[in-house]
Amino acid sequence: MYWKELKDNPRLKNVFDQRAVIVRLTREFFWSQNFIETETSTAVKAPDQEPHLDPIMTKFHDENKRETVWYLQTSPEFAMKKLLGAGYEKIFQICKCFRDEEESGVTHNPEFTMIEWYRTPGAYEEIMTDTENLFKYIAEKTGVSLAKYNGCEIDMTKKWERVRVKDLWQKYIGVNLDDYLDEKKMAELVRERGYQVNEGDDFNDLFHKIFLNEIEPHIGKNNPTIVYEYPAQLAALARLCPADARYAERFELYICGLEIANCFGELTDGEAQLKRFEHEQGERVRLGKSAMPIDKELINALKCLPNAAGVALGMDRMIMLFTGARNINEVIFQTVKDQLEY
Repeated sequence: MYWKELKDNPRLKNVFDQRAVIVRLTREFFWSQNFIETETSTAVKAPDQEPHLDPIMTKFHDENKRETVWYLQTSPEFAMKKLLGAGYEKIFQICKCFRDEEESGVTHNPEFTMIEWYRTPGAYEEIMTDTENLFKYIAEKTGVSLAKYNGCEIDMTKKWERVRVKDLWQKYIGVNLDDYLDEKKMAELVRERGYQVNEGDDFNDLFHKIFLNEIEPHIGKNNPTIVYEYPAQLAALARLCPADARYAERFELYICGLEIANCFGELTDGEAQLKRFEHEQGERVRLGKSAMPIDKELINALKCLPNAAGVALGMDRMIMLFTGARNINEVIFQTVKDQLEY
């Protein structure tokens, strides 16, 4: 959204006004639940290692012109977990996040607003309930119960659906995912369904060739839907399910087919997390990307955590749903695309 559009278009002006209300209500919701609002540094020395995320690099110079490399956060997750390690139990943060090589499209912008919150001690089922209650609180206070996007309308005040990843594979692909958790077996299934398997494709790549094309388009079209228990290979920073270590305590939220949030029952084993980071570093190198510093202080902080759970929710997308905006450009003032075009 550029300033001239905002000036000349009453509909966009109304969307921007609604954005301010939704941000305020989000804060009110967490304050009412006795969460503490936090602020952490946007520039970090050791960013997320996720192979398919690329942080924006910057450089700082001290008074003696000595140069150090920093990164703009892709998420405040690492810093907030250190706060948990310091003894905080219920925290949230609304902040700007950045991702390089991010498409500037209908639902993406390289700079975006995220809300993250964490509970410790806590289970990721509690975060599921928090997420549902947040949307229903905003719906009640604004009088907007219908989420609208891409021709889809869903009543956010009705019962939300919770479904396991493996149940979606059974429903839409007709297979028991348990039988395809091996990379070789998944590659065979991918080929059977007509997709190309490229040299270097790992389980994550193979899984998503099918998931993104044949499963995700069906999710969250009738009810807000929480998809949970992803394969362990997609655990990222989530702990493995105690009842079945082949799967991880991770969920994603879909509304009107739009992915809104990503949650982990947090891995609190520092040594296990270090091994995952080292594996991700190797994956980055394999993909021709730079291996970034590992956050050793995070590893130490994890050793101080009891059970914890946390979620990252894209506020711009949430605002799109409440306002009926057709494009993320309508809910963000001066997107990257705007500034490149003017």
